[in-house]
Amino acid sequence: MKSIKSALGVLGAALLMGVAPLSHAGEWTLNFNNANVYTGDAPPLQDGATATDSWAQLKFTDYGTNYVDISLSVATGVLSPGIYVNDWWFNGDALAQTGTFSLLSGVNATTSICSDCQNGTGSGSYDGVFHFVNANPGELAQGNESIWRLTVDAAETLSVNDFMLLSCMPGRTCGTDGLFAAVHVQGYASSAKSGGCVDGEENCTPPECPPGDTRPECGGGEQEIPEPATLAIVGIGLLGMALSRRRSIR
Repeated sequence: MKSIKSALGVLGAALLMGVAPLSHAGEWTLNFNNANVYTGDAPPLQDGATATDSWAQLKFTDYGTNYVDISLSVATGVLSPGIYVNDWWFNGDALAQTGTFSLLSGVNATTSICSDCQNGTGSGSYDGVFHFVNANPGELAQGNESIWRLTVDAAETLSVNDFMLLSCMPGRTCGTDGLFAAVHVQGYASSAKSGGCVDGEENCTPPECPPGDTRPECGGGEQEIPEPATLAIVGIGLLGMALSRRRSIR
């Protein structure tokens, strides 16, 4: 029994030193603004906002596993009140097209992914789409988000690179002159479609963080939650260290 307690103590310390919260391996972000509107009338902006200020964001996050999380959000403080996102198009390769969607949190949508089967109207065809209802409640309105997980076969590894593809433009070579993603905005006298620009590029200002946002990228302290297996390992480690300490006291 003594040897078991000692082993548990050593194992516990080693496990605790090596345990870290579940972290992501890659992240890819696209922003949407009036500077990249390609059809329709650009949506009106609030006072002080500019054409390069992003009012929507699409983020892909991978974890070195068989799934990728996809976050779609509409910022506050840029668009005039009442404007919302109705459709969101994106691309994915042959592996991504085998995936299954599951809603993690936020606003629900009708989803679809296949090969060049979604029409972005004016910017060519895409591989996937999120269709949000154009009614309240249910619309992807300002200040709201929709977070999804796309999962493929357990033997595969899905990454953000599987979504870095361009749309197929009519009359042009597919995948060489298009957009990574596009959104359809409504809720004003007209409507428009805007293409996604890669975060950090010129004329691609990321959305500002709303007051009280606790995400790490907004200066908050929110941490990624460890998986259940990680929590179990931590528990075993603490138990082993406690038993070892009790033995040394005696």
